[in-house]
Amino acid sequence: MLQNNLAKERKINKKIELLSIINQMTTGPKNIVQKEQIIIEAESKGFTEKEIESILAELKKDNIIYEPSPGYIKKK
Repeated sequence: MLQNNLAKERKINKKIELLSIINQMTTGPKNIVQKEQIIIEAESKGFTEKEIESILAELKKDNIIYEPSPGYIKKK
């Protein structure tokens, strides 16, 4: 049970960290960033591409971000 809780906490921390990366990168006038740039930045911080894709899908499902056009991410 403790391991399960630690895994959930780690997942939440990764989600927050990726969202922080997105926040830093979407400071322009349109608040839009290329998905590829997010992947590159997140990988440099220790994320795997699989983790990134999974977290981005969760953030989309939670209506925190969306893709206004293919390959671009925007916060809601």
